[in-house]
Amino acid sequence: MVLTRSVARSLAARLVVWFVIFQSIVSVLGMAASLFFWRQVGDEYAFAQMHIADLVGEALVVGSDGQLTIGETPELKAFRSERPSVRVAAMQGREVLPGSSPELTAALRHLGLPRFMNVTFAFTEGPLAGSTAAGSAVETKWGEVVVISTDNPLQTADVPALSQYMFGYLIRVMGVVLLGSVLIVPFVIHRALRPLNEASRSAAKIDLRSRDLRLPDGAGVPSELLPLVRSINVALDRLDEGFSRQQRFAAEAAHEMRTPLAIMAARIDSQQDAGQADGMRRDVERMRTLVDQLLLVARLERRDVRLEETVDLVALARDVVADCTPLAIAGGRDLALTPEVGQLPVRGGRQVLESALLNLVQNAVRAEPLGGTVDVIVRSPGQILVVDHGAGVALADRESIFDPFWRRDELHPGAGLGLTIVKETAIAHGGGVSVEETPGGGATFRLQLG
Repeated sequence: MVLTRSVARSLAARLVVWFVIFQSIVSVLGMAASLFFWRQVGDEYAFAQMHIADLVGEALVVGSDGQLTIGETPELKAFRSERPSVRVAAMQGREVLPGSSPELTAALRHLGLPRFMNVTFAFTEGPLAGSTAAGSAVETKWGEVVVISTDNPLQTADVPALSQYMFGYLIRVMGVVLLGSVLIVPFVIHRALRPLNEASRSAAKIDLRSRDLRLPDGAGVPSELLPLVRSINVALDRLDEGFSRQQRFAAEAAHEMRTPLAIMAARIDSQQDAGQADGMRRDVERMRTLVDQLLLVARLERRDVRLEETVDLVALARDVVADCTPLAIAGGRDLALTPEVGQLPVRGGRQVLESALLNLVQNAVRAEPLGGTVDVIVRSPGQILVVDHGAGVALADRESIFDPFWRRDELHPGAGLGLTIVKETAIAHGGGVSVEETPGGGATFRLQLG
């Protein structure tokens, strides 16, 4: 059912079907017009000849002397009764068969009993001078016989025989038309639609990280598609411009907020109330973290980060684990590093990679049950796994957790940008990030680079 609906909606399939229908109708009408409007001199005798040739072919019998003869069937007798002026003869090879018209036999002998198969001609001399004759070959059970008739123009009674002959001819013509349509038309349509397919593939590649891509509108694009393609490109230009403005605003706003935060931190340090000052310092630190994360996300989305360093992932993971271990121990958890290789150098940016791994480790420490251990595993090629044994991540949330500002609920700390930084960092390094269930319970985040 799905395949049928797909074919029904296919432009190529519709074009093929309509082409076949149109070609069939044109072929039939063209043949009818050629028969009835563009006839040549003598065509009415050739058309009528089909009828009398069938009657004579069915009337052939072998006489008592063993010679093939034109017999007298009721149909042939009725034909002769209706058209007494028509003369009929039959030849096999150079012999005129008994039962043929004596006048026509004499006229043929006067011509020297010529050999012919399908022809229309006029006697110019002899006993039937001025008469129009038509001859056609008929296949019988006694072999091929040529039937000749004179002065037999087309009449209503000849139409069924003509229709039967033309139907067979039409079937052959339509067979060739349909075969050509099936073999050639899909190929032609496929080539004609190639620019549309290329435009579709180009459109599928456009996202927030490749906003500079546009649909092709150069040579080869059909003129009927150019207005649509160019309108889409103009719309993409507007969207790109608007998104770039938002990115610049977020980056500039985050950058500008650093200065007042620094001033606030300095003023807090001058407070006399130590308890109140500590609370305010924590608030400022959270704000500073949010600002730094916003700025990093904006830079990653704009590809405004250096990715030209050689970074050893084993050494990077060792540094991050060392930095986070005191906080983990203070919270009743532990951290373990398991490097499966001695060194694992990759091409990228150490600062953004460190920030991404730091976010993963901090999230895992918060999710890990008291007394548990978060495992950080480094393996080739370019993988870092951060494994916790907490509540895990619901299957329905495993895609959305990487969206900006996503949080499971309001009770969880943070602004929801940490995993966004991880995702953008992985993409910037030609990789990706995924989450799966830890055996026994929990979440395993897999950071793949390159």
